[in-house]
Amino acid sequence: MSLKIDGKMVLRAEPPRKCEMCGTVSELRPYGPNGEFVCFNCGMANENETKRMFLRKLNGIKGK
Repeated sequence: MSLKIDGKMVLRAEPPRKCEMCGTVSELRPYGPNGEFVCFNCGMANENETKRMFLRKLNGIKGK
């Protein structure tokens, strides 16, 4: 789980789960286009969207 501690973002390892886009079992992050939990490969398939979603999570913005 990723969380903010004292204003700093802390990323922690997650247990492997099934990617909501391709079905691969891997460590996932919630950076899919609609907040889906995605694997690295799916995240990098649309790098700009992944960066956008990462920044939304980093700044605590909810929704799409």
